[in-house]
Amino acid sequence: MSSENDLVRAVGDFLTVKKVFWFRNNTGAFAGEYKGKTRFFRYGAKGSGDIFALHRGVFVSIECKSPGKVPTDAQVAWMKRVRHHGGMAQWIDNIDQFIAWWNVTFPS
Repeated sequence: MSSENDLVRAVGDFLTVKKVFWFRNNTGAFAGEYKGKTRFFRYGAKGSGDIFALHRGVFVSIECKSPGKVPTDAQVAWMKRVRHHGGMAQWIDNIDQFIAWWNVTFPS
């Protein structure tokens, strides 16, 4: 995988083949002007994963990283919160790693 977007796409393709309910989660921020005033807008939960899925009644959050990159502190905190509340959260940097994790976490 050459980029995080490629990895997100590959994970999404895998989940689609498995018939898992999933969606791409976007987060970010931007500045804009409204009625002559500059305002700052944030969307999505800070640190949340790139992909959300619901499988067998379990919420799943996947953070995709380029090889050699690691999650930010906010992303680590998000994963801890998801796990604390009974969900599954994982960060990955290649599709083989994801498939291995998925097959252990959700055996057929």
